[in-house]
Amino acid sequence: MSDSQIRQELIDDGVVVLNPGRTLDNNNAHEMVEVISSTQEAGRNNIIIDMCDMEFISSAGVGSILGSVETSREAGGDIVLCNVSDAIMHVLVVLDLVDYLTIKTDRQQSAEFCGIPRG
Repeated sequence: MSDSQIRQELIDDGVVVLNPGRTLDNNNAHEMVEVISSTQEAGRNNIIIDMCDMEFISSAGVGSILGSVETSREAGGDIVLCNVSDAIMHVLVVLDLVDYLTIKTDRQQSAEFCGIPRG
């Protein structure tokens, strides 16, 4: 997988997991926006962004997520971040986004938040 290929996995009819890879920056932020938008247009408003592989996020990467949060929330869903490393969490803390974003420990906790019962 290249650094800029965003993997998608449908885990429930209304829940999609996205894995942006190692980086989310100017090179692939537009792809993240497109993937999130098309997911929302398909009626899937609970989106889990699994950051288990992420090593770096730029302001453009953060913006690609932030721009879509309200759309999901207005439709009764949310964008949930999980497996956020300390380095990525530091960026979110510095940007004062921790209270605004929904951040869960792992995919299971994120899925439960999205209404999928424990498996």
